[in-house]
Amino acid sequence: MMFHGYGRAGKAVTYLLIANIAVYVLQNVPGLRLAMVNWGGLVPSLVFSRAHVWRIVTYMFLHDPVTIWHLLFNMLALWMFGVEIEAGWGQRRFLTFYFLCGICSGLFSVIMWNTLIIGASGAVLGVLTAYAFYFPDRRILMFFIFPVPARWAVAIIGFISLWGSMGSVGGVAHLTHLGGIVVALVYLKYYNQANALLEHVRDLRSEKQRRRRAEEYLRRERRFEEVIDPILKKVSESGMESLTREEKKELQKASRTNREKMKKQKIVPFDVFKKL
Repeated sequence: MMFHGYGRAGKAVTYLLIANIAVYVLQNVPGLRLAMVNWGGLVPSLVFSRAHVWRIVTYMFLHDPVTIWHLLFNMLALWMFGVEIEAGWGQRRFLTFYFLCGICSGLFSVIMWNTLIIGASGAVLGVLTAYAFYFPDRRILMFFIFPVPARWAVAIIGFISLWGSMGSVGGVAHLTHLGGIVVALVYLKYYNQANALLEHVRDLRSEKQRRRRAEEYLRRERRFEEVIDPILKKVSESGMESLTREEKKELQKASRTNREKMKKQKIVPFDVFKKL
């Protein structure tokens, strides 16, 4: 896989940035702030007990409307680390990965049964983990202050999330953060094997369809030989008037599925079938 360095954001990163910023603007419209969080925020108990399944997606686009820093840090990290990953993976795979990390990190937070969770942090930390996987020694500014290798940044954030998930530190959804990292690591470790398995399944499906078409073709050929050939022989010997109504119907069916074959034999006048 080739990466192309920093540059303009790809379509996927651009769309995600626009969507998150647009939702944040709407969150600050009078009367919408509370309604949007209440409708789209992730509350595990509502997802599992009341089937509010949309929340495991919508929560990723909601951020703390009181302060812009929550949105700003997530979007800056998405741009910093997502641009190069999308350049190497392509738009479709990057979006699939982003939403997989976001959705699964939300489900990872099921133990926080009645807690309201908002923000793209789980998905963004998944992107950071992918960045550290491919560029482990690149230095990034941890908390925008301390320069550390990318792999250490992920390790530190993972430790903080794991430690925080054991208590109640700062009201941060640490389990969601940890979930994003874990899901990304599992994806990166098993992607090639899973992709190879899917390719194998697709090949098996294609082969099965090919065999089904071949069997269908042979079945039609056998039926033509067993049913239609005797009727055609009867027509060549005694004419169309000698056929029963059932035999004419069989010829009519055959004219639809084996039209070219019957034309080549120049025996059956197809106009006869029009009024059957």
